[in-house]
Amino acid sequence: MSGRMNSTTLPDVAAIREARRNNPKMRERDLAGQLGITEGQFLEAFVGEYVERIEPSIDVFFTLLSEAGVVMALSRNANAVHEKTGVYEKYSAGKHASVVLGKDIDLRIFPKQWRHAYHVTKPLDDGSALKSFQFFDARGDAVHKVFARDATDMEKWNLIRERLKKHAPGPDFKPAEPVKQTEQPTPEALVALRDSWATMEDTHQFQSMLRQSNISRHDAIRLVGEDYAQRLSPEAAEVLFEKLAEQELPIMAFVRNPGILQIHSGPVRNIKQMGPWLNVLDTGFHLHLRKDHFAAIWLVRKPTGNGDIHSIEIFDENDDQVILINGYRRDGDGTELVAKWDALVEALPRSEVLTDMEPAQ
Repeated sequence: MSGRMNSTTLPDVAAIREARRNNPKMRERDLAGQLGITEGQFLEAFVGEYVERIEPSIDVFFTLLSEAGVVMALSRNANAVHEKTGVYEKYSAGKHASVVLGKDIDLRIFPKQWRHAYHVTKPLDDGSALKSFQFFDARGDAVHKVFARDATDMEKWNLIRERLKKHAPGPDFKPAEPVKQTEQPTPEALVALRDSWATMEDTHQFQSMLRQSNISRHDAIRLVGEDYAQRLSPEAAEVLFEKLAEQELPIMAFVRNPGILQIHSGPVRNIKQMGPWLNVLDTGFHLHLRKDHFAAIWLVRKPTGNGDIHSIEIFDENDDQVILINGYRRDGDGTELVAKWDALVEALPRSEVLTDMEPAQ
């Protein structure tokens, strides 16, 4: 495919386009999976039709995007889709991480992962088109997408499109890296983990603690001990969202992939179960969770200088985090919301599955 594919076993452009014609209603990600390619590779096959290549120059993109007004931001991982409608405000670039700190759209961006980008003008049945900017990692997995809405300033949108347009293919898509086998942490490593966990002053120290311990996030939660992490029952997620809607209790919901972290801060109201999906369908915020792929749900306690933070963390069968949910707490807020959140999560049903290891002494 124009030098982009690095394996002769992959379908060519003609085969991908034929699959699209034969499956007009199927989502690109799902159809790509059936073809044994990534979503980025799938879009590359339609360059010159309804897809244009653009430069993945995120500093240029996000600086200009704020001028386009209201759009929809979509970030996902394998089992969670997080959609927020609003304006990309307060973009700040960083070497290792950049941020968008808008009232509605709140992102942590990891530029190293943003390798391929496209503008997509997807034709719809009614003769209109759904326009989006889409960004992918080196393999072709989606990192972030931005969709135009009725309130979007399309003149500014098209200026971005023209500014970033490119004609030459980007680098070849890389094959997936083999999954690394993690070793069981030693008793000494677990003792050190618990010591570091107990002395945290801020939740932002959690990631650095994991790096220093060389223990994966799920292993750390799984092995740290029940005084810090308790496994919940499979139905706990549904109970949680139903109670959140009933109590109109605001939360912070974090969905991440290697290239981005997208955050919702506020209540969730309209909870819908649709087949295997647990959905939040609120004005300005949609969340879709593939609940049949949940492998473990945890109530996690993290000490801080301002009191304990209780989180819900859900992992899939690959030990990847599906979603992280915290109670909503901002500087200056009273303790009432925190107390309500703590009471809600403490009452969630516990799992009958025993934890893997007794806490280190």
